[in-house]
Amino acid sequence: MLKMNELEKQSDTPKSTILYYLKEGLLPSPKKDKPNLHLYDESCVEIIELIKYLQGNFNSTIAQIKALFASEEFDINNPYETLLGNLELIMGANLTKIYKENELCEEFNISKKELKKYVDESFLVPRNGIFTSKEREILAIVLNSNEDELKMIKEYVSLAKKLAKEEINLTLNLIKSAKDNKNKMLKHLFDILLILKPYILNMHTLSTYQKETK
Repeated sequence: MLKMNELEKQSDTPKSTILYYLKEGLLPSPKKDKPNLHLYDESCVEIIELIKYLQGNFNSTIAQIKALFASEEFDINNPYETLLGNLELIMGANLTKIYKENELCEEFNISKKELKKYVDESFLVPRNGIFTSKEREILAIVLNSNEDELKMIKEYVSLAKKLAKEEINLTLNLIKSAKDNKNKMLKHLFDILLILKPYILNMHTLSTYQKETK
């Protein structure tokens, strides 16, 4: 069992954040041996690490994380195996703001046919057909892009689809071949896809820009 100051240190998380997680029901309640002594289960360290991972790499909301933890399949001892089977849940659209097609068309002065074209071309990828504030943000960027920029965006889409197929094949092959510690293997795979991939893409763009502008 851990005291609050020990939990803060081991999880590298401030007390205010830990108390917030407790209030939201994301951490097990502490054991209260004495009125002023609360002891926390050591599993809280791993749970906090997972919460921060989901927030930092999946942009997950507290509501989405609560839904994941509440699912019957959730296993804190094998969280990344659980995560793989609940990607739709944890990556689901943030439904705090939903836009109807006619709302977007009216705001940006485009037709439903034009909006559908952006979806068909995969510039917009509404999950389950739902347009959220993220789709609105992306649509604004696309509509403000010139011809050359649109060509580049199309290249992004083409590259994303190609990478997606390779990533899925890699994931399925690793799952089939994994015998021991599948959870650790999947954590490493998520690190590659969510941390390493954007780092390589963005840093090579920056490096090339610096060379070209010298």
